[in-house]
Amino acid sequence: MSDAQGVRQETGDRPYRQGLDKALLMSLARSDRRRVAARTAVLAVVYAATATVALRPGVGWWGLLGSAFLGFVLAGFINAAHDCVHGTHLGSRRANRIAGAAWSTPILLNYTIYRHQHLVHHRYTGVEGDSEPAEHYATLRAYLYNLSGLPFWPGFPRRIVKTWRGDFPASVRTDDRRRDAKRDNWAIFAWLVAMAVLTVLFPFALLIAYWVPLALSLPASVFLSLPEHYGLWGVPEVSRNTRTVRSNGFVRYFMWNANYHAEHHHYPAVSSLNLHRLHRSMPVPHPIQEKSYLRFHAGLVGALRKGRQDYGRTARG
Repeated sequence: MSDAQGVRQETGDRPYRQGLDKALLMSLARSDRRRVAARTAVLAVVYAATATVALRPGVGWWGLLGSAFLGFVLAGFINAAHDCVHGTHLGSRRANRIAGAAWSTPILLNYTIYRHQHLVHHRYTGVEGDSEPAEHYATLRAYLYNLSGLPFWPGFPRRIVKTWRGDFPASVRTDDRRRDAKRDNWAIFAWLVAMAVLTVLFPFALLIAYWVPLALSLPASVFLSLPEHYGLWGVPEVSRNTRTVRSNGFVRYFMWNANYHAEHHHYPAVSSLNLHRLHRSMPVPHPIQEKSYLRFHAGLVGALRKGRQDYGRTARG
C-alpha cells in the first residue's frame, strides 16, 4: 500500500475507530483459553454426535443430511485457524501456531502459507498487492461453478507439490517460514494417509463422517466468505471495501463470529469470540452491512440472472 493510500485509509476510517473506549478494546483483545476450549469441546461433541447418529443402522443414505451439517461445521475450522493467525485464539505464539495447524490440517489447508498470505491481505485489502484477488462474477454460471467448490481440487495437489519443491508465495520468504510450511505439508500428507487407511477399513463411516463433509465444506466456505469483499474492490478504506453480515447466533457460533468481517478489519487484534461485543460497541455502525448470508446471495443471484454485474458496489443493509 502506498503512503497516500495509507493516509486515505486512516482518514476515511477515522469515524469508525474514534470513540471506542481503550480499556474496552484492550479487554476485547485478550484471548480467553477457557472460552476457546469450551467452544472447541462443544464443536467436537456436536461433530461426534452427528456422525454417530448419521451412521446408526437403519439411517442409511439419510446420513448424508448429517454429512451436510458436518460440512457446515468443518467450514468454521478456517475461522478458528484465522483467529490463530492474528494471535488471538490462545495466549502464546507457539500455542497459536500449534492450534492453527490443528484446525487447518483436517480441511487440507497449509496453515503457514495461509497465515502469511492472509496478513498480506490485511495490509493491502482491496487494492493492488492484495493476496486475495478481486471477487467478481460475470455470469450466473461462473458464480455457481465457484460456489460448488470444484476450483479447489485442481489447485490443492499443485500447492502440495510446489511446497515440497520449495516454490512458495512471496510472503513465505524466510527460511523459518518455509520450514514451517513444509512441516504443515507433511502434516497434511500424514492426515491424508491416515484417512485413506481408515477409509479402507471403514469405507461407509469415513465417507459419511469425513469425505462428504469435507467436500461440502468447500461450498459452505465460499457461501460464507464471499460477502466479505464482493463488489468492493479498488478502495483502501475498510469502511468502503469490507462488508459485515449480521446473521444469527447459530451461524455466528459455528463460524467463530467471522460474519463481523468489517469489525475484524478495523480491529484485527480483537479475539473472534469478542467480535459480537465489538460490533455492538462500535461508535459508528459500519456502513456496509447485510442482514443475512441468504439475503446477500439471493440478491447476487437475482442480479446475475438479469445480466447485472454491479451487485454489491453500493452499501446494503
